[in-house]
Amino acid sequence: MTLKTLVTGVAAAALVGGAAAGVTSIASPTVTSAPAVQPVVWDIPMPQAPAPDLEAPLLQTLQALASPGSFAGKRAFIQGGIGRIEGIAADRAYNNAAAEGKFPLSFYIDKNMIDQQGGVVTVDVTATSALGTSATQNVQFVAGPSPTGWQISKASALNLLSAAG
Repeated sequence: MTLKTLVTGVAAAALVGGAAAGVTSIASPTVTSAPAVQPVVWDIPMPQAPAPDLEAPLLQTLQALASPGSFAGKRAFIQGGIGRIEGIAADRAYNNAAAEGKFPLSFYIDKNMIDQQGGVVTVDVTATSALGTSATQNVQFVAGPSPTGWQISKASALNLLSAAG
């Protein structure tokens, strides 16, 4: 056997071995993925994610508060709950307004005027009584543990209570 044949054979074996190793590395499960492509834009604002629909849950919160029944059962809709004395006063104001024929109330929120800053929403709410009278008041809602996910702030609840009384 000549040196040339030996070198050629070793080179061929190395080539076949290298090819086999390459095929094995391609088939191995530890394949690294390509880096994620990041959008890059200069001087052009990227569109923001659309705001969540807040009109429906805010209206549901208001309707729950204006529904018949004791305010003791409506604690979940008021930030920090409602105390015993506040509950009695709210029940009295509700009962007086109901006796005057003001209930049921209908509420209107302009969804284009909802101002959300994190977990706090401020919006003008227009309430119309069964008698046809309307009043608009600025109301603040906070994200909280209620069935709708929103609670009326304590200050807004007290303002509404004083306006009803």
